[in-house]
Amino acid sequence: MRFLDKLKSAKSLYNKGTKLLIQGNYKEALNCFNNAVEVDPEYDFAWNSKGLIHEKFEEYQKALESFNKALEIDPKFVMVWINRGITLGKLEKYDEAIKSFNKALELYPNQVLALSNKGIALGKLGKYDEALNYFNKAIELDSEYKPALEAKESLLKKMNK
Repeated sequence: MRFLDKLKSAKSLYNKGTKLLIQGNYKEALNCFNNAVEVDPEYDFAWNSKGLIHEKFEEYQKALESFNKALEIDPKFVMVWINRGITLGKLEKYDEAIKSFNKALELYPNQVLALSNKGIALGKLGKYDEALNYFNKAIELDSEYKPALEAKESLLKKMNK
C-alpha cells in the first residue's frame, strides 16, 4: 500500500471508529481503532481513542498502554496526558496521576480539565488546601465548569468549611 493510501485508510478507519464511539458502539469502535493503528502504527489519535475505550471497559492497564503509545508518538498531546492521569487516578496511583496532569499543565497551563483532575488527585492524597487551589484556578478560568465546582463543594464539606 502506498504511503498516502495508507494514511487515507487509517484516517477512514479512525473516522468510522469515532462515529461508532459517539453512538456508544464501543466494541465496533475499538475494532476500527485497532485496524487504524495496524495500518498506521504512528496514528496517535487512534491510540488515544483505543485508550478511552479500554478505560470505559475498566481495562485500565490496556488503556495506559494505549495512552503511553500515543505519547511516544506525540509527547505534546495534552489530552492524552490528561486521559492517562484520569486512568492512573482510577487505579489509585495518585502521585503518578499528578505527574501526568503536571505534564499537561506544562504544555497548556490553563487547561481546566487538567487543573480540576489534579485537584481531585491531590484531595485523594489528603492535600486539601493544595487541591482547593487547583479547583479555584479551574473555576477562575471557567466559572461554570461543573466538575470543578462539584469537586470543590465536596472537598469543602470534607474539610468542614
